[in-house]
Amino acid sequence: VVDYVVAHEVAHLREMNHSPGFWSIVARLYPDYRSARDELKRLAADCPHW
Repeated sequence: VVDYVVAHEVAHLREMNHSPGFWSIVARLYPDYRSARDELKRLAADCPHW
């Protein structure tokens, strides 16, 4: 999951949005990003929200 977060943030250095171009960059950096993104969402659901 950490590798996905890093790829996501690095992609924002090129695209400051979540456009298809952004996700294309993420996919090149971390091909299995969808699984990691889903896992991060599952983990976030268990975290307390302030």
